[in-house]
Amino acid sequence: MKFVVLLAAVAALSSAASFPGKTEHYRGNQLIRITVEYEEDLKWLRNIEEKMNLDFWTDPSTIRPVDVMVPRDFTSEFKRMLNKRELYYKVLRQDLQDDVDNDLAEAMRALQKKARIGIQTLDDFDYSIYHPFDEIQQWATDVANEYSFVTKFKFGETYEGREIGALEIAAPANAMASDPKPVVYFEGGIHAREWISPATVMFFTGKLLEMYNNGDADARRVLGMFDLHIVPSLNGDGYVFTWTDERLWRKARQPNPDFGCVGTDLNRNFDAFWGQNGASPWPCSIVYRGFTPLNNPETTAVDAHFQALKAAGRVTKVFIDWHSYSQPILAPWSYSSAAELPAESENQLAAAAAMAAAMNSTNSVAGGYIHGASARLLYEASGASNDYGFASTPAATYTYVVELRDTGEYGFVLPADQILPSGEESYDGGIALLDYVINNDYD
Repeated sequence: MKFVVLLAAVAALSSAASFPGKTEHYRGNQLIRITVEYEEDLKWLRNIEEKMNLDFWTDPSTIRPVDVMVPRDFTSEFKRMLNKRELYYKVLRQDLQDDVDNDLAEAMRALQKKARIGIQTLDDFDYSIYHPFDEIQQWATDVANEYSFVTKFKFGETYEGREIGALEIAAPANAMASDPKPVVYFEGGIHAREWISPATVMFFTGKLLEMYNNGDADARRVLGMFDLHIVPSLNGDGYVFTWTDERLWRKARQPNPDFGCVGTDLNRNFDAFWGQNGASPWPCSIVYRGFTPLNNPETTAVDAHFQALKAAGRVTKVFIDWHSYSQPILAPWSYSSAAELPAESENQLAAAAAMAAAMNSTNSVAGGYIHGASARLLYEASGASNDYGFASTPAATYTYVVELRDTGEYGFVLPADQILPSGEESYDGGIALLDYVINNDYD
């Protein structure tokens, strides 16, 4: 069955009429990096983002450079505007279609190789390549079949009817564990083009279970103290669309009635501080917030899951939404840089510091991981998952958006040879964060 699923995925992608390498959708588009020092320039960039509907790969900030994808017909004018404001910039990618072509070709070669070899057991799963959505779902099934204390369940459905598979990892409790154990929630793939996110979540899960079976003390301690709920790929429709049509698509795929634009930014659609700064009311914006909070089936599924946990008397302790790129670990608040930080902020930031230190020590990743309160460190974004995880239904003390590799050399088209290093450092960082909670704030 696994081999059939893989062959079907390869055949479907290879024959897709709108395969990204064929459509030339990004031909001539440039990725431009801008250095911003002053608040007035930030405001100008945010205004340009909204008016011109530009695709900002990193949100306007004075902390780190701002990367923006500029359409080929606007590159000269945009550079003229930057020069007029005396903003320093450099072109990171002269033609993004070349990067997209290379990325998809690499992915297809890897899948075709696996199809020739065949996949018979979970041990054959290759964590070093990117996998289509159906393979991710099959991986979840295989993991549940392999481990007696792991259950796959239907988390929800996407707008287009794809089942969102999730895993519950409920190993035997340690003597010191609460009864029932607190929940740790990991979510990947909320933004479709961030392929490293599902890949890293799967790597983390696979390594944790393997280490547990091998008697590793870290894995035994973590799984003995927490139950893990894992959603490797939340935005299935968008993710599939990045494989078949537009590699750099970000949003979900639910249509917006009376508008010619499709999709909502799911990470602006949560019901915590929805509709405030850093989210757009315009359906064509890449940070479109939706007509109302939780009006997409994917975000509804997230909230329904935590409503059910709450009704069952379960406590969620940690909520992590894995993203890319730029390498910060972002705690609340996201909606406002002026709002007083939560009373729990000291612990949140200390746990994030432990996570960042562990991630940086694993591979000495270029640029390093940083941490902080989201809006104060980088930018404001309302309706975001980390605020939702803390201030809404999950009510988790430790909630974060973790932005994975890199700091802009490749951005969203991160080569597959970065998957294993990303997974390794994320594993070490995740263990460090959970150890902080166990040692300082476990009840």
